Amino acid sequence: MWLTRWIVTGATVLFAVGCSGDKAPSLDTRTAVQLTAEQHNAVLLEMRTMLASVNGALGATARGDSVAIRAAANASGMAVAADPALEKLLPADWLKLATQTHQGFDSLAVASGGGRDTVVARLGRVTTGCVSCHAMYRLTTR
Repeated sequence: MWLTRWIVTGATVLFAVGCSGDKAPSLDTRTAVQLTAEQHNAVLLEMRTMLASVNGALGATARGDSVAIRAAANASGMAVAADPALEKLLPADWLKLATQTHQGFDSLAVASGGGRDTVVARLGRVTTGCVSCHAMYRLTTR
């Protein structure tokens, strides 16, 4: 019984110390982009849509299904880019990368019948934009 009490007490102390308001400065040196919760969620939704497009295109490529590749790519092309009001809140370099990424999806849709190597190369270009943006920026909620 005393061992249980010590474990519970120790865990409580560790939890209280770990959850105190004294936080170390963030080691994340990426540029913080502050958005409201609604704006933050809109950006995350767009990112999840693009990730789903990459996943859909990869699966369709494995099956040799050019119609499904095109459909997956079109779901993240320029026609479905972020709301212009939201774009005004994002850094210029972010917008440049986002535009290149959406255009990359459009390019993938056009090349969807070009064979596996063409599709994989286009997907590589698309994800380069994703990796670059995520390396430069992080979202925060105000």
